[in-house]
Amino acid sequence: MRMLRSLAVIGLALAAGLGPPVMAAPGDVWVPQDQRTAAPKLEFSDIPGARRQFSRFKGKVVVVNFWATWCAPCVEEMPSLMRLREKFAPQGLEVIAVNFQENAARIKPFLMRNGLDFPVVRDHDGSARTAWGVNVFPSSFVIGPDQKVAFVVVGEADWSGPTIEPRIRSILFP
Repeated sequence: MRMLRSLAVIGLALAAGLGPPVMAAPGDVWVPQDQRTAAPKLEFSDIPGARRQFSRFKGKVVVVNFWATWCAPCVEEMPSLMRLREKFAPQGLEVIAVNFQENAARIKPFLMRNGLDFPVVRDHDGSARTAWGVNVFPSSFVIGPDQKVAFVVVGEADWSGPTIEPRIRSILFP
């Protein structure tokens, strides 16, 4: 099972144009510095209706998380994304949650019920999912201050745990 998951992660990285990955841990792909590519464009409206452009986050470390309310693993990892953001926001970390094809009437109560206040944008037609090469929910991309993909996590992760947090620190504090 672990081998199949690793192969799926490698396939996702290659499909997203990230080049041959270096495996860092089960479920994620660390992209070597010399192979990092620019993150795909992301411009959508957030839940209140404001336009969001990914370029406004230049200079920050950004976790772009693709999710849906119907996705149990997505729901499970949301609290750890929130903890990560709360811990590292003062150092320049942001989380952007890209909801897959759900309406605001479904998303808003979920966010309120779970106390989530990071930016959420809607991928109403699936074009962001396609542009980013997402085939599994949740899937997350950690983007460095240069707006290049530093690593990819396919599947649920504990974002405030001992596996991923050190990687986030290494990007925030090079």
